[in-house]
Amino acid sequence: MTTDPQQQQMIREAMKAIAERRPGRSKLVYDKTKRTIVAVTEGVQTPRALNITADDADMFAVATLSAQWLTEHWRTLLRDRMVPIRFSSWDGGDALTQFELGPLPGSSLVEGVLALGEETPSPAGTNLRIVLHPGKGPISEDSTFVAPDGSVHQATAQARRNGVDERVDTHFVDLQPELALRRSSLLETNVLRDKTVLLVGLGTGGGHAAVEFAKCGVGRFDLVDADRLTVGNVVRHSGGLSQVGRLKVNVMRDMIYDKNPDAHVTVHPFDVTAENLETIRPLIARSDVVICGTDNRPSKLLINRLCIEENKVALYRGAFRRAYGGQVLRVRPKMSPCHECFVAAMPEESTDEEISSQEAADAVAYSDRPVAVEPGLSLDVLPIANMLTKLALMELVADTSSTLKVLKADYAAPWYLWLNRPEPGTRYADWPAMSESIDEMTINRWYGIDLARDADCPVCGEFVASIAASYGLDPKNFGNLPSLPTKE
Repeated sequence: MTTDPQQQQMIREAMKAIAERRPGRSKLVYDKTKRTIVAVTEGVQTPRALNITADDADMFAVATLSAQWLTEHWRTLLRDRMVPIRFSSWDGGDALTQFELGPLPGSSLVEGVLALGEETPSPAGTNLRIVLHPGKGPISEDSTFVAPDGSVHQATAQARRNGVDERVDTHFVDLQPELALRRSSLLETNVLRDKTVLLVGLGTGGGHAAVEFAKCGVGRFDLVDADRLTVGNVVRHSGGLSQVGRLKVNVMRDMIYDKNPDAHVTVHPFDVTAENLETIRPLIARSDVVICGTDNRPSKLLINRLCIEENKVALYRGAFRRAYGGQVLRVRPKMSPCHECFVAAMPEESTDEEISSQEAADAVAYSDRPVAVEPGLSLDVLPIANMLTKLALMELVADTSSTLKVLKADYAAPWYLWLNRPEPGTRYADWPAMSESIDEMTINRWYGIDLARDADCPVCGEFVASIAASYGLDPKNFGNLPSLPTKE
């Protein structure tokens, strides 16, 4: 776009004249040889070149507001002929977004009014005035509003900057229809609206998954995490510097609303511990799928036990140290290995975890040998988070008619492995680079791995019967086993 003030003024005047249908001696003509739009004036041999590029056609500021909000306030507008309206101002006033449109406001606010008819006066000091012109035809589909009574109105707007009124383009948006339309090609619009996802742990992976679920149209969320967003988190987390210090559950709640304003989000700022199991249990019971994104084994095993008891599908993700790779385990109770089975069968994989925080480092450190905090790159963590989300999505559409069900056979395995690089000192150090080969396992590919369920697992199997059989005991003679001692 041109930065020449004289050119900008010429463009404004020409575009304003066109918009207002003003008669005049000049007209705009596109010169194909010069690739510019020129103003041709009667009696003038040499036309004035305006040098309008494609970017210059979008030179007016844009005010975006909700058609649903205006519909809800229509009676008030009819009665008072005017309603106040607030906008977040972005990029020096180039974009004005209605404040109620989303939960994340801009750096500054503009107080404006929406008037019904040009004759309605605005209060003194009004910086943005939007006028609905009843009965005018749809000059622009974006700036057309159809009232509840069926009448059609065309919006025009002006913003005052530095004492000068400047034209602003007005765009009405219907949030849910437009959002649903983008999802409908695969997700049949509202198929996830009544689904509930419980996310325990909202770090890099859990936070990313929450936003992706919101984009897909999941309607209900329970968010569990006691941590606050720190400056160090920002290099990988969905939240930014402007939200440092906030609880992660609140950060992600607002990010979900910013993608899906009709979602229902409940936040639970606490840790998963043995002491609050009965607080977490009802959250699991009302969910359709559970995402466990915690970074320590005890919390994963606690969630695993509750999900087995409540018969809920759960997914567990983990990045290996420095995120050289990672894995996702999907647990379908009584049908696939649970997390306890996985830990017993694959102890090395279950303990190879990324140390992404000082708390995580302290938890595994020896008294005389500290463990370094070595988080991986966001780029290396997100493939794992994406697979976690995709597997969860398959569970959410399992009882629907979604076309995504054709992928059921592709995601039949319970355990999925991904490697970002052949990390020295690991069993994957000698893996070859990704190539066109299909005859060998390489990095940068997902592998679904079959893993048998442990029939004698103490959580999902017949542990007591197995012990009894091993020692020749009859479980019927066990009587009532004593309960665990209470914690003082």
